[in-house]
Amino acid sequence: PVATGRLGLTVTQVAEQLADAWLGDVQTELRLPDRTIPVRVRYPDAYRLDPGRMAQTPVRGAEGRTVPLGSVAHASAAGGEIVLQRENLRQMALVTARLENRDLGSAVQEIQSKLRELKLPVGYTTEVGGQFAAQRQSFRELLTVFAIAAALVFIILVIQFYRFVPAALILLAAPLSLAGAFALLLITGTDLNVSSAMGLILLVGLVVKNGIVMLDYTHRLYEQGRPFEEALETSARVRLRPILMTTLCTLFGLLPLALGFGAGAELQQPLALAVIGGLSLSTLVTLYLVPAAYNALHREPAAR
Repeated sequence: PVATGRLGLTVTQVAEQLADAWLGDVQTELRLPDRTIPVRVRYPDAYRLDPGRMAQTPVRGAEGRTVPLGSVAHASAAGGEIVLQRENLRQMALVTARLENRDLGSAVQEIQSKLRELKLPVGYTTEVGGQFAAQRQSFRELLTVFAIAAALVFIILVIQFYRFVPAALILLAAPLSLAGAFALLLITGTDLNVSSAMGLILLVGLVVKNGIVMLDYTHRLYEQGRPFEEALETSARVRLRPILMTTLCTLFGLLPLALGFGAGAELQQPLALAVIGGLSLSTLVTLYLVPAAYNALHREPAAR
């Protein structure tokens, strides 16, 4: 400040002159028929990009006297960020990585364990974002969709049967079928991602459909005067073929996707595997476990 004061300038004014010399200043514009090009005036690159000639940059004082920059300032090397990034009004340093031969979940879990062991200065925090944060947000949204779908399906079942027990039994078969989906994903080494989660939501509708086909016929036979246990056994025997036919059609229709045939099939492969695994188990649950549980929970009315 003392040296610049002898020239009648402040430090800010000297910095502005240096910025005009090294970075340039837009003095005019070149007008073309289709656009306008700003004209920036600055020192030649051979001069302004040479650290050795930086001290020779002329600085003009208030009285018009010109002195080299080296007479009023000296250069020193220092490290610093070229661009300061901020998020939510806080400075941040972004660290990115690319995964190869590693799934995202286990990699993030290991990173978070390493970060917990890292002692940071006061005021510093770490946060894992990017694809991991987007995946977590997607799973939260899919969980909300799953809950809404289950609630709507339950309402429809209660309206269909006018009873709470069969609606609850059919809907409870869906969580049991998820074990088959998770098992097939585990056997094939497929990660639980957004595509497979969508398959689990689709699985709910398929499982409920099989239960409706069988228990609706049971109620029809029961209303015709047959004993409840006999109506249940007859319904399971009669509805076995339609349930197996629709299930096998769905399984074989998804088989090409599950095997990864065709362009882009790897994106839908987790969905197909989740549906195939869950539907295979749910068919057994619908044909055996649901009728057995319904028979055990059924109570004959006092008078028919």
